[in-house]
Amino acid sequence: MRRPTKREALVGGLSVGITVVLCVLIILHRDYVLQMSRWGYVGCFGINVITSGTFVLPGFGIVFTFTLGGVLNPAIVGAVAGIGEAIGATGAYFTGYGGGGLFGNRDGRLYLRLSRMVERYGSKAVFLLAALITPIYYPFAVFMGMLRFGWLKFFLATWAGSTVKNMILAYLGYFGLRSILHWLGLNV
Repeated sequence: MRRPTKREALVGGLSVGITVVLCVLIILHRDYVLQMSRWGYVGCFGINVITSGTFVLPGFGIVFTFTLGGVLNPAIVGAVAGIGEAIGATGAYFTGYGGGGLFGNRDGRLYLRLSRMVERYGSKAVFLLAALITPIYYPFAVFMGMLRFGWLKFFLATWAGSTVKNMILAYLGYFGLRSILHWLGLNV
């Protein structure tokens, strides 16, 4: 196992430190995070950055995007949530990039299997996992950083996949939530 360079260790250390600080702040200030919902599109962006960049509120971004899609313009909600998720996932990517020599065994079966998959499918694998509602995307983003997968390719594929997923969620919220509210006699 090779030792990380000073630059890699610094980037990884900063990424891990920022993630830990964000997790602690989210836990200590849950009320402020919930107040972000009142901020509309800006709140949607912020919540999706936070939820995709940490493990603290998994799934909250999905619920938030669905709900806001029902009360705001779903196309804008989906686009804003997609860029927010891509920016949040970049933190996980840089955690893996900087701490690549510190995480796991590079001779292990799982590592070798995933690296072959990434070599074979590359950006398509990133896009597909970003487009799915899955709890493994954060560790996958860390792994992509460990593999030194190109940052720009990672970001663009994540952005595209997250935007597709969030557009679908926002429109499901738009049609589903509006139908329920209309049925209850609440015109939105």
